[in-house]
Amino acid sequence: MKKKLVLFFAIVLTVSLLLASCGAKSEMDAVGYGNGAVAGEAMPGDYSAESPSSSGDGDEWGGLADDAGGAVKLQTSLGEKIIYSSDVAVETVEFDKAVESVEAMLTRYGAFLESSSVAGKSYAETASGRQTYRQAVFVIRVPVDAFGDMNTDLENVGNVTNHRVYTENITERYYDTQSRVDSYRVEQERLLAMLEKCGTVTEMIEIESRLSEVRYELEALESTLRNWQNRVDYSTVNVTLNEVREYTKPVEIHRTYWQQIGDGLRNTLENIGEFFKELFRWIVVNLPTIVLIAAFAAVVVVLVLAVTRKVRARKVKQDKAVDAVFPDVDRKE
Repeated sequence: MKKKLVLFFAIVLTVSLLLASCGAKSEMDAVGYGNGAVAGEAMPGDYSAESPSSSGDGDEWGGLADDAGGAVKLQTSLGEKIIYSSDVAVETVEFDKAVESVEAMLTRYGAFLESSSVAGKSYAETASGRQTYRQAVFVIRVPVDAFGDMNTDLENVGNVTNHRVYTENITERYYDTQSRVDSYRVEQERLLAMLEKCGTVTEMIEIESRLSEVRYELEALESTLRNWQNRVDYSTVNVTLNEVREYTKPVEIHRTYWQQIGDGLRNTLENIGEFFKELFRWIVVNLPTIVLIAAFAAVVVVLVLAVTRKVRARKVKQDKAVDAVFPDVDRKE
């Protein structure tokens, strides 16, 4: 009988301890503590970011939803985030007209100019009569819907010598970052709620410290998302406009051995012709300077010859005087 009573009281005591333990744990969770933390010793640095699916915001961040088991998955309607850009090199024999054509595209396609520069037309080269060629570089941001049309339209500006299109798919990174943003927002709301209920200065300092970290990370991630979205919405077109005397001739890919020799010989003769043309141009342009230098050199030569004659005449005169005084003296020349 005594053994049964002892066993009965042992069972009752065990059940009581279990109920007390569960009650204490649920009470700690109610005030936001967990993961082994003791009541009254909050640990804001250990608060883990929640999954976006637990934020209660539904599909706020664009395409994520909960399934029956609570897991997060991408919806089939999720839009891809792709960044488009291109490099286009264009030759033109009418530089000013080509620049106007590029600028007109900005209005036609709803684009804007991010940066531009024009180089060439050196004063020294122009003053010397040398033909100078200009180059303009444009960095254009165009709505993604008009990206293809603008690239095609650039072929009407001049002779396109280089055209490359680049794509960068940032879908996974974008939505992963958006998920982190949502998680930080949830954590921020919980930290603000805990800040209102904290009872000690130590808790307040720890929560505010963590809240500052969360806000800093949140602002950085949101800035990244805005930058990505801007690059997705507005593609980048880099246009290099080169002024030339004549368009580059297209080269056939398949050339025979003798055709290659002919091409090389023809290029050599053209280069020789260009050299003499440039030499003749240089002589004509600098003719006044050449005449002045030649005149100055002639004057110098005349003066040198005159001085030389005078020196020789003086020497001859001295020799004659010596011969008259000393007729028997032999002079070695």
